[in-house]
Parts: sequence; structure tokens; C-alpha cells
Amino acid sequence: MKGFAKKFMLVMSVFILTLPIFTSEATAATFTQPELELNASAGMIFDENTGQIVYSKNPAEKLAIGSITKIVTLYLVTKAIKDGKISESDLVTPTQEEADMTQDNELANVRLDADKSYSVKDLYNAAWIVSSNSAAMMLAGKVAGTQAKFVKMMRKTVKNWGIKDAELYNASGLNNSDLKTDMYIGPTDGENKLSANDIGVIVKHVLDQYPEILKTTSQTKLSFPIDNEIKTYDTLNFLLKGQRDYQEGFEFDGLKTGTTEQAGESFVGTLPLDNTRLVTIVLDAQGEDNDNDKRFRSTQKLVHYVKDNFERKEVIQKDKNIKINNKKYKTYEPVYVWLPKNSNIADLRYTISSDDLGFTAIHNKQTVKLIATNTNSGYLPFKKADVRKKIHKETNQKSWWDQIVEFFNHLF
Repeated sequence: MKGFAKKFMLVMSVFILTLPIFTSEATAATFTQPELELNASAGMIFDENTGQIVYSKNPAEKLAIGSITKIVTLYLVTKAIKDGKISESDLVTPTQEEADMTQDNELANVRLDADKSYSVKDLYNAAWIVSSNSAAMMLAGKVAGTQAKFVKMMRKTVKNWGIKDAELYNASGLNNSDLKTDMYIGPTDGENKLSANDIGVIVKHVLDQYPEILKTTSQTKLSFPIDNEIKTYDTLNFLLKGQRDYQEGFEFDGLKTGTTEQAGESFVGTLPLDNTRLVTIVLDAQGEDNDNDKRFRSTQKLVHYVKDNFERKEVIQKDKNIKINNKKYKTYEPVYVWLPKNSNIADLRYTISSDDLGFTAIHNKQTVKLIATNTNSGYLPFKKADVRKKIHKETNQKSWWDQIVEFFNHLF
């Protein structure tokens, strides 16, 4: 019995000594954030440079996205152009089905003829500025050969960006029921769906890699060849300067509208503000059916909410040390965080980032990414597209946990 008591006391001693391994420091309370009633099924506003989310509503809910799909489609077209696989001057001829779709006012707004060819550049502009569905599908066919192959490219791309459960069935964003069978994959009534988190990750990748896209999305007019003349079409983004929902001081320069019966009226916008760039996401804006501006008013509500209630503060200066778990990390550059006005920056807490977001610091000559842990809405679930899996070499050396388990196995 005495021997058992000795062993029991030894076990309890080891357990008590290992407690610090399993516990963590208490998480600091998040900052008090002003409330916002956003008239949409889901929404978000985040800092494109840092990935910090300033506000979100139902960010993980998968919803139909309509032509917001084209952000992924046109990213892949842009990539194909930059990689030299296709050229802006290449000519593309629509199939009869693609041309026929442009005669339906419910599905298109730029006429395309099956006996004519169009430059990649003209189709690219039409897909961005006025959301031409047939133009997007023609470009998808040019890049991948078939619509099905292109959709598989889309799926692979977003999966590589960490989005594992995207529902992507076609390149345009229409419901599959509006398309011919060779224009989509998946169920006959399938519709593309993503969450606000997903869209945020996608937009950050797209703008990080190809910020020049904004030169196209900021255009208020599309000039397109029709019947041997150039016809002018108006942008669908009514927040651009000179458009009916524009507000001075909020200089939107992108990005994409989305509309289907299932998706409702949605919009992804972007604008420079306070020496950074904000991205807004409004999915399924709520309001009267005949109100064609509700998604833009909801977007304005987001940016006014940030402007009125938050400050982009310099919270750490360059070459300053941060202490995390008794380790010192030195910053490379000034660190900025969006915080509610009158917040005390001394209340911020930091940790090592689990993805590629955050600010760069150095510890023991190694660079790491750090983030603030107690901002109210956190950061995008973002990772680099080129991250490679680490290959762990086999080793005969046992871990500390294996050694503890082995100790207990041999104790009694």
C-alpha cells in the first residue's frame, strides 16, 4: 500500500509540473464595438492590406453570389494574360448558344453575334464593367477549352486559397437552369455559393496579385463594337464617381455587382480610405423589390459606420519590441490597426499568426507574422496560394509527450 501511495504521489507531482503546458493565458476582452443594423443577409468590411475585419454579419454563411462569381473568372483570365497563355488582342467567336443568350434582356446587356469575333480585351471589359455573362463564358472557353474545364480551374484555385467547401458550377454566376448543358457542371438547378469570408479571401488574393484590375473596374463607361460601330454602355456600379449613388469622400473604384433571383442584389466594393484600402461585401441586400439601389445604400452604411466609429491607429512603431510568452519580437515597420474611437491601444494583445496575415517581426533572426488577438472581428482566414506542405522526416527521437506516456506505462 505504501508503494502505491508513493507512486500515486509521484504521478500527481508530474501532473502538477506539467500543468503549465496545457494551460494558456487568459484572453484579453475584445474592444467594445458600436452596433450596426446591416440590411443584408450577410456582409463585411475589411482592410485589404492587413486582412483585418472591421465588421461582419453572418460571415461564414454560404449564400448565392450571382455575378460576384466573375471575380474568380476574371482573375483566371487576367492570370492567363499575364502568363502569356492568351493575349488581349486574341479574337474569340461566340457559340450560337452564347450569342442567343445575349438576345435575352434578363441574362445579358451586350449583344454578341455568332458570325463575329471579339477581342479578349473587349470581352474582358464587358464582363467587368457591365457583367456580360456570354463574354465571361467566351473568355472561360478561351482559357480552358471548355466551360467544364474552366469551372474545375476555378474550384482548384479557391481550394488552393483555403476555401474547401465552395459551390462553383459555372463561370458566369447564373443559375444552371438558365444555361445550356455544356455551359456548367453539377445539378441542373445549381447556383454558385460562397460566404462573405470566402469572398474576402478571394478579393484579397486578386487585389494583392493584380491591383491593376481596378483600372478596369473604375471605368464608368464601356465602349463595345456593335454592327460596325462603337456602342457605349453604362457601368452597373452606381458608387463610382459621377454615378447616382456616388458620395464625395468615398471614392469607390471597384469591384463587382451580383444579381440573380436566388442571390438577390449583392455587391463587392473597394475604395481607398485613411491611407489604406477597404473592401465591402453586401450579400442579398434587403428592401423593396423595385429598389435598385439598396445594395449600394447598404454598402454606404458600412463605410460610414467605419468612418464615424473607428480610427486606423498606429499601435506599434517601427523597430519596437513586443513581448509574447516571454519572447521578444522586433517590428520591421509601423503597425496599424482599426480600433473603435477613444480605445486604449495599450489594451491590445498580440500572438503569432496562424496564416499569412499580420505584421512582420523578427525573433532570433527569424521573421514571423504577428496579429492583434483581441480586435472585435478578427482577421480573414487567409493563406498564401503557394504554401507548400512541409515534409517531416522520420526520426527515432521521441517527443516529450511520448516520453511522458512511456513513463506512465512503465510506472505500475
